[in-house]
Amino acid sequence: MLEIMIMAPALRRREWLQHALQDRPGIRVAGISSTFSFLRSLMSEKTPDVLLVDLESVQDLEIARDWLQELTDLAPVVLLAPAPDPPVFNRLVQAACGGMLRADASVEQIVRAIEAAWTGLIAFDSSLVSESETPDEPSEELTSRETEVLRLLAEGFGNREIANRLEISEHTIKFHIRSILGKLGAATRTEAVTRGFRAGLIDL
Repeated sequence: MLEIMIMAPALRRREWLQHALQDRPGIRVAGISSTFSFLRSLMSEKTPDVLLVDLESVQDLEIARDWLQELTDLAPVVLLAPAPDPPVFNRLVQAACGGMLRADASVEQIVRAIEAAWTGLIAFDSSLVSESETPDEPSEELTSRETEVLRLLAEGFGNREIANRLEISEHTIKFHIRSILGKLGAATRTEAVTRGFRAGLIDL
């Protein structure tokens, strides 16, 4: 059973999300909150498999980003968000690597994103990605092997798993990842995946 917690400041949104998700097969709503601080207190007692955070009525998205950076250390986060300004979108994407959907996403889209985050995938609404900043073009084109590695990183695989899938050594995988980070101008694997999405290098 996949357990989720929901954070939504607006009462109507909390009620809608809880009603929409609590009876879905294989999903249990383990907690619901109107604030980040209360959500964090709930998580001190029980850590869910996935967090669903609705930002439709959150006034300060910078504060939201700070909270999300803490919460993503504990569980994957899926955001429901209005289309923000590009710089805000990019910072939120980096903070919440579980993914981001529009606030008006359907129940089916939300369920698919939750299930994807649970299995280590990253789910983004393509229209949000297209509204972000100009795609991050790599400083140098990725090789076909580097593109394969980047896609497997996006699917949540570790170095050993990628090495086994591609039948090459972990040392070679580390070499490819360093090259990918350099070409995409990324500091972390998560940032590389984010930039890969925006540059159209990954299509899940």
